[in-house]
Order: sequence, then structure tokens, then C-alpha cells
Amino acid sequence: MKMLTGGCACEKVRYECTDVPIVQLMCHCRDCQRSSGTAFSAFIMMASDRFRYLKSEPAFFETVAESGRLFRRGFCNHCGSQISAHWPTRPHLLLLTVGSLDDPSKFEPSAETWLARAPSWHPLHPSTVKFREAPAEGVKEKIEAYFARRTKS
Repeated sequence: MKMLTGGCACEKVRYECTDVPIVQLMCHCRDCQRSSGTAFSAFIMMASDRFRYLKSEPAFFETVAESGRLFRRGFCNHCGSQISAHWPTRPHLLLLTVGSLDDPSKFEPSAETWLARAPSWHPLHPSTVKFREAPAEGVKEKIEAYFARRTKS
């Protein structure tokens, strides 16, 4: 998965990402449940400098995440589609919503977070690493390894 493209339902916002995902995950925190209207949000974590908007940019809404950190969600201000999210304290990372991808079948989740908040009626993905709350190990190491590889290139 080298080039990712996507956008909102009305196509007012379009984007592309020119690198592989760092981490692919599903978050079950209450903030993700509320913003997605379902049991979780599915995200592909990307390096923000390998991402660009091609057509318009989203509007943003800020919340305080389960972790206590500020979290900004990007959405089309015309059709309301969710597009992205990020932590202002981590500007090098960007989360793309899987539903905004032109080809969401490329999503291969490796982790599920905040399972302490997951509804009992929702089945979990059989091949993900599972975290009761925020990821304790594995995710941070993938992020560090990704940027270390880029530094060497």
C-alpha cells in the first residue's frame, strides 16, 4: 500500500498520502464511539509530512481524548464526513479515517485500543493486538521504528 487517496462523501475534500501506514488500528474509546456513531473508529496512522490535501481542507473539532490529551478531528464542513484526526502535541502523525479512503479494503488493523470502553455486543477483530486502554507497547515502537528508518534513508 504505497499511495493512499481519499476524501469526503461529497468530494469537496480530497487527499493523498505517498507512504505506507505506520500503524492501522481500531479505537473503542467513548470519543471515537460518539464521533463515528458506532462501536469504534478505524484509523490508518500516517506521517503528516507524507500527506497532503488536494482539494479543500477539512474543518476541525477539538475534544479531550480518553488519554487526557487534546484531539482534533477533521471533517468536511459541507457533508460532515470524517476524514482525519491528530494530536496537536504530535504534529508529525496523522490519523486517516478508514471510511474516507477510496479503497477501504486496504485496511489491515494490527491493534485495538480502549477495549475497556468497547460495548459487549461488538465482536473484536481476531488478529489484532488488544489494549484495555491506550496502547502500552507495540504501537509506540512501530512509530519510532518508522521514523528511525526514514532518518537513515
